[in-house]
Amino acid sequence: MTDETSELISKAADTNIRRRPQKKKKTPTTVVSQSKHPVSRQSVVQWFASFFTYTPSDKIDIVSNDENKKYRRIYSPIHSCICKRLLCKLILLFCVMYLVIYFRPDYSIYMRNSLENMLKRFNLTSEEYRLRPGQRLSQYRQPSMPIIIIPGIISTGLELWQGTECASGKFRHRFWTSMQMVNNIGRDHQCWLKHISLNLSTWNDPESIRLRPVLGWAAADYVFPGYWLWSKVIHNLADIGYDPTNLVTLGYDWRLTPASLEERDGYFTQLKFYTEFLRKKHGEKVALLTHSMGANYVLYFLRWVAENAGDQWIDDNVATFLNVGGPLLGTPKAFSAVLSGEMKDTSVLGDLGRNILGKVVGKLVVFPRFFRALGSVPSMFPRGGSDVWNECYGVDKDPMKHMLIFPKDRYKGFAKKLIALREKCGEEEDYSKGFDAVLEEIYAKPELVEEIMTKNHTIEEFYDVLKILAPRYMDLVNKYYNLDGTIRTKKDEDAKKKWKTDSRYWTDPLSTPLPNVTNLKIYCMYGYIKEPMTECGYSYGFSSHTDHCSSALLLFNTSHTVSPHLKSGVFLGPGDATVPLVSLGHMCAGPWKTSKSYHNPGEVKTIIREYIHKTTTFDILTTRLEDALRGGEYAVTHVELLGNREFLTDLLMIVSKPIIGTNQSRLLVNDDNINQDKIYSNIRQISDRIMKRQKK
Repeated sequence: MTDETSELISKAADTNIRRRPQKKKKTPTTVVSQSKHPVSRQSVVQWFASFFTYTPSDKIDIVSNDENKKYRRIYSPIHSCICKRLLCKLILLFCVMYLVIYFRPDYSIYMRNSLENMLKRFNLTSEEYRLRPGQRLSQYRQPSMPIIIIPGIISTGLELWQGTECASGKFRHRFWTSMQMVNNIGRDHQCWLKHISLNLSTWNDPESIRLRPVLGWAAADYVFPGYWLWSKVIHNLADIGYDPTNLVTLGYDWRLTPASLEERDGYFTQLKFYTEFLRKKHGEKVALLTHSMGANYVLYFLRWVAENAGDQWIDDNVATFLNVGGPLLGTPKAFSAVLSGEMKDTSVLGDLGRNILGKVVGKLVVFPRFFRALGSVPSMFPRGGSDVWNECYGVDKDPMKHMLIFPKDRYKGFAKKLIALREKCGEEEDYSKGFDAVLEEIYAKPELVEEIMTKNHTIEEFYDVLKILAPRYMDLVNKYYNLDGTIRTKKDEDAKKKWKTDSRYWTDPLSTPLPNVTNLKIYCMYGYIKEPMTECGYSYGFSSHTDHCSSALLLFNTSHTVSPHLKSGVFLGPGDATVPLVSLGHMCAGPWKTSKSYHNPGEVKTIIREYIHKTTTFDILTTRLEDALRGGEYAVTHVELLGNREFLTDLLMIVSKPIIGTNQSRLLVNDDNINQDKIYSNIRQISDRIMKRQKK
């Protein structure tokens, strides 16, 4: 063989080495000696970093024997003892860091400072969020007024004291708020709904069922773990020196009407007692701090205590009424809730969402049934009529003319279709008698339903719609609430005097004046979102997917009208995403502000404090996840305002007094400007237009 031939053969052998071995041939591999693959020495850092460098698990090497070339996996005795997957390596890293911090705590400070310095270079952290407002003010302010917190609707926990067989073994279990509620809904939602609802015919406890409010701060600090309500307020008040001796949370059964709340639980008697006790113990008049519907109930209380103990009692015992996000003139959301169980939050789900909810709860009709079983909801029915609610959009040139609309000319002859649909329910005895077994209502006549659905309705006419579709419910509403303040003409002077003998007017500030006192201060504190996000009215239509054996769900949200304010069947305007601006601020900006007016005979001082959303950079070191998911620490929506840093600062300044010897001039908010209006919206102009219309 020539030299050229042997050279070609050797090149061919080298080429064969790089080919993938065939699976059919199985020959033993030859162990390669360590001398052929020397391992270079590494530093400890390089060795540790090598475990976080990705290498394929099937790394191979070439070995040879006399007959052919094969691949072989290389296994390191060190790597076989260490995790190879990325997740396992991360867990190992965290464990090492934890051990280092545990045995050397000073290292944790060094690591945090290093991380903070690095983030500051990229403007990802700041000193602003490092301390709570209460911590910043703790060196300047100290407690002054004792405080009683009155939560809003659905904000107080309810626990079981007596139940039916399906709730056996659940004594004092939370049926509202906490994870126990979620567990009860998941196990048996029908049983939970049966216990949480009041009697549809009386608004009293159902037979053999008693739910009562949870007492103390735990009643309203969190809805669920991580979803706060009053916890931030309580924490910041504690920072400046408040404790259980001068801070009380007085929860209540938010399902009851104000009259029933006093009759069954003596709630306003308790509130009067606690106010007197705190004033005598601390020598300072009390601050009543409310949120949402709690403001409406405190208005009722002020009139109740004035009638039972005189106006002077308020001057002697109450320093300020802090109304946070109170729907003083109601909210359209209360209308849609009792009409069809729908609101902005559910309408955006569309038919698919309705079908899913229907599968979960059994029948969609349980939604309006639930809201009609709450005696407190009518306290938030819109008040003031079209004079007030034409301003829901907040624009003079674009008034809201109707609160309830239907597609034009779509439902002519609808009565015949409705009769045919109801015949399908004939096999059920209750339905055959024209009775809605679920809602305990008499069926509305098909001709009347057609009449409703062939025209649009103002706020005054909305009540007429409810009287036709829910006659039993509206009879119960009129038993506990008088709606003359909404539907009467403002020139009827005799009607203005009825509040003196009729407590049904006491939740309506347009009908019932403030007590004739001089030392009380009222703060209207609320979030203002200029963009249309708050419900003002509704566009309804017939849904073919409705359970036609119930009269409640014949009306469903649709988007058949082209309007810049319409979204998913809901007309939207400015407000705090729950309560419209006109309801939040009109009383404080208009009737109560007017000197020697019918609504404010004692010239009680009213102050408006508005808050607007501020977009801030997410601070990785100080922003908690639960705050980030709810808009950050400057969110101004209805519930999130309770955690707003500016609101918390204002609250602390109002209820506290300076620490002697401290320089108060260093504070941006001080005792002077806290008593001045801070307004970003056009609420003054809105109130002026409303009062001009009411004088005509």
